[in-house]
Amino acid sequence: MHNNSSESVPSPRVGQLNIDFTDKPMTPWGGVAVLVGKFVERIGFLQWAEAAFPVKETSNNAGGVGEKLLAQFLTLLCGGDRFAHCGWWEHSRELLRRAFGVSWLPSSSSTLTRFWSKIGSQALSEAWLEQLRAFALKMVQEAAIQEDCLSLDSTVAVRYGSQDGAARGYNPKKPGRKSHHPLLAALGKGFVVNLWNRGGDTYSGNSAVNFLEQTLTLLAGHVRISRILADSGFYLVQVLDWAEAHGLQYIIAVRQDPLIQKQLEKLLVSGEWTQIEPGLAVSEFRFKHLDAKWTHERRYIVIRQDAKLRPNATGKQPSLFEDVEDFSHYRFTVLVTNDEVSSPHEIWKHYRQRANIENTIKELKEGYGLASFSKKNFWATEAVMATNALVFHNLILYLNRHILTPTGPLQQLKSLRSRWFAIPAILGRDGRASVMRIGLPEPKQRQEIMQCFDLIGELGFQLQCS
Repeated sequence: MHNNSSESVPSPRVGQLNIDFTDKPMTPWGGVAVLVGKFVERIGFLQWAEAAFPVKETSNNAGGVGEKLLAQFLTLLCGGDRFAHCGWWEHSRELLRRAFGVSWLPSSSSTLTRFWSKIGSQALSEAWLEQLRAFALKMVQEAAIQEDCLSLDSTVAVRYGSQDGAARGYNPKKPGRKSHHPLLAALGKGFVVNLWNRGGDTYSGNSAVNFLEQTLTLLAGHVRISRILADSGFYLVQVLDWAEAHGLQYIIAVRQDPLIQKQLEKLLVSGEWTQIEPGLAVSEFRFKHLDAKWTHERRYIVIRQDAKLRPNATGKQPSLFEDVEDFSHYRFTVLVTNDEVSSPHEIWKHYRQRANIENTIKELKEGYGLASFSKKNFWATEAVMATNALVFHNLILYLNRHILTPTGPLQQLKSLRSRWFAIPAILGRDGRASVMRIGLPEPKQRQEIMQCFDLIGELGFQLQCS
């Protein structure tokens, strides 16, 4: 260890090593620097951010929009899910700054919180979301997705402070706790194409028609929607009517209220079931609610699973059957659809694709801070929530599918972090040139990194402000 004393002091040791210090910039995130750094450089992310953000920086000391969004991105990539976690890459700042080609990077979380506070109105939030939706569409187009299903879902973002719009509502894990209730739309391939934040006392299907209309207007002429998939929160006559009026096929789960349960009871008595495999049978019926808004009968598909033969059976046990021994072991899923061609079993298989959006929401919460980055101002919260989902999630999804693991199963961000991003690197020199030396001893690993680096360099698209 360095010291100024004239006396010789033995270096501290641990195991077989002497301990010393270096002032050379280094990082545990060499994979982020080389792969993500090259990716955002190639597609012009920083330039897009500066042009797209609806609030222009006026102070000479404010720094750039691109650098602040980049800091948010780096926080997510390094495992953070709070603004305060900006410090997780503090000791990597100099190397990351050079790798991403910027003159500075924020040194405190307050820089990010002040930045998002600039979106303090619905008008500014909507202006930003318009750019985010166009960004998402660009990623979908570059992924060459021409046809896909569209899934709708909502989720609960628990809040612990006094954020605007946070209210008590549906909250299965923390009943009584205030929350927000965002609404999302995602393609079957995993790309998130729209997001609205909503108050915590909002029911799932609230504003669903307007949300659908906006989403499908975005995708029109670019992606053909094969069908709309949604859970029972969207079992609303106005949603069904709207989809039918616009020639859209839908499969939506049905709430098993007493009238629907009576229909299930009739099926059980009649025995009109088609056995698919042991413990799994399907049937169907036609039905119209008594409410005058329900103007015609629709097709309902029923999936019955025997929990005795299928311990992991999905579906619900209707309260009507709880005490009926012959029926109490059945679990039912009821779907409504305007698909008059596919068999009941095919309808169910189509609907099971909706699990993709549930996995996407789980990934957004665990990897992209969907439920944890929040501001007091409702619109600022919506802005950061939508940025994490429509920009950062979609960027990594594209990088994942097309560069890092194009032939293998899709990896979650935490897997990408351990496999590709958490690689040590140190900044040095080679003559007059700065060089980043990446700590990979295995030649195969080095080759994989450079192959991905070269593939990124061959990307032929640039982001553009809408």
